[in-house]
Amino acid sequence: MKDLTSAVRAYIDAARVCRIATVRPDGEPHVIPVCPVFDGDATIYVDIGPKSATGHAIANEARVAVLIDDYDENWTLLRKVLLKCRADEVTGTERDTVWERIRTKYPQYASVDWQPRQTMALRIYDCIQEGIAAPAH
Repeated sequence: MKDLTSAVRAYIDAARVCRIATVRPDGEPHVIPVCPVFDGDATIYVDIGPKSATGHAIANEARVAVLIDDYDENWTLLRKVLLKCRADEVTGTERDTVWERIRTKYPQYASVDWQPRQTMALRIYDCIQEGIAAPAH
């Protein structure tokens, strides 16, 4: 994979929600919204239910698609990043570090006492983007 541009990295990092698409073991597609954190390089972290349809799908097929997008009635302002990733469960120190970042980015987790379930590293191997340009200087 070629390196992500700084504009794409900033867009991914700022995302409050993204959609993860998987394929269930029976071949049915499945999509869910999740709250991501980005490592600034090539990995997005999310937490999912291990017994959820997404958890079962990832156990069967580790390739996932991640969509981050912005809609506007002015279609010249449409933006999207479609990431092709390989999902790996993280544990130990990596998971602890990720959860510090998740709790910082989403303080709402504290109000619902959200605890880590199945924390996944979505390691980016391809990126398709539209409408994301480098900021003007």
